[in-house]
Amino acid sequence: MSNAVEKIKSLFSVSFLDSIYKTFVFRDFFIATFPFCLKLAAKRSERQRNNFVKILKNKQKITVAFFLQSPSVWKYDRLYWLFERSERFDPVVVICPFNVQLNCDKGEMLKVMGLSTEFVKKSGYRYVQTYDRDRKKWLNVRKTLNPDIIFYSKPYKDTLPQYHIYRFKDRLNCYTSYGIMCVDIYRLMYNLPFHNLLWRYFVETEYQLEYSRQYQTCGGANTMISGSLGMEPLMLPDYKPADVWKTQQKKKKRIIWAPHHTVDNLFNFSNFFTYCEYMFELANKYCDEIQIAFKPHPILKSKLISIWGNERTESYYQRWRNLPNGQLEEGYYIDLFLTSDAMIHDSVSFTAEYLYTHKPTLFMIKDEHTIDHWTSFGRKCFDLHYHAYQPSDVEDYIKNVVIAGNDTMQAERNEFSREYLYPKDGVMPSQEILNNISSYIDSVGK
Repeated sequence: MSNAVEKIKSLFSVSFLDSIYKTFVFRDFFIATFPFCLKLAAKRSERQRNNFVKILKNKQKITVAFFLQSPSVWKYDRLYWLFERSERFDPVVVICPFNVQLNCDKGEMLKVMGLSTEFVKKSGYRYVQTYDRDRKKWLNVRKTLNPDIIFYSKPYKDTLPQYHIYRFKDRLNCYTSYGIMCVDIYRLMYNLPFHNLLWRYFVETEYQLEYSRQYQTCGGANTMISGSLGMEPLMLPDYKPADVWKTQQKKKKRIIWAPHHTVDNLFNFSNFFTYCEYMFELANKYCDEIQIAFKPHPILKSKLISIWGNERTESYYQRWRNLPNGQLEEGYYIDLFLTSDAMIHDSVSFTAEYLYTHKPTLFMIKDEHTIDHWTSFGRKCFDLHYHAYQPSDVEDYIKNVVIAGNDTMQAERNEFSREYLYPKDGVMPSQEILNNISSYIDSVGK
């Protein structure tokens, strides 16, 4: 009787189920649709990685590829240079296409790739282009570069299929969020197939680790706390930011206005259409005392083009470029943060990220349902903001908090940063990640 039971159990072993998976599941669709298939894919990927890392351990140089889609989501500067300084690793930035799945025309896509190229050249990174303009062909990264470790900039399938995680399931795939998510979109942040197929998902705090354990199909087994990699320069006292603001005849308060992209009412966050002209009015009214940097979400422009059309959208962005005490900022924003005095926004990730600066920030509230979407972590961050329910609240904030300096929430923000945002052991996120990777490779076979 016991033999019969064991035979029945064996029919449902992982290896048997995996054979079914390999026989019948030929497309990524099944992995993305059925948790059963996703678990099998993750299990199979783990076995492939275990075999692969045995080879990796004996390599003289380990290739680390950073897949970059646009400069605004780049979080890996200090980690790149740690790899560069190590004799063991060979880092390279791979410039991938962006917005392919969002009906972005090829011209706009190549424009963003061009901005990425300028960014990596200026930063001094070694890089490869995935698009050959002369031959009009895309690079097969798996074949030509054959990376051992991959860091992704985004978890979404908004690039070409050959640069998705599905094509590298046997490699050490890593990710840290391009923004600290504060709203309850748990599936998008923790339970896409992407997150489950990662070798390491590096998160910011205990809050994000718990969300991963709670919502990820694979139970957060691949998730660990590193701290916020993207915010690391804000935590370093010796970091010297570049002054990216327009030169003024006199010193003025520098305010960042960062509108979210949800003009289609997703999550009911965006107030762009309410404030898009009003912010010009304030910039002109207080032109002797403030300057404003327009820092739109990277996706906002494509949303506006679909609503306003290309000509009106370009004209609006150009107005910010031309404003004497204003400017347009579409790329890397760490230096912008550090050299600013305050922020006004309705952004998701900036709700937490700007708190690293310890400077005052105001959240534009669209309606009474806005606070319905915050996570427990996000609500803590949201409560440390000044709040605007109408345009006059924004002006009051500029006059009283920014210009006059009546910042009554500074002590609370500082305490929150010490408790939740800054590393308690003093080890910066990039070093934490490098240590984790090196220890894992060294531990194989012991």
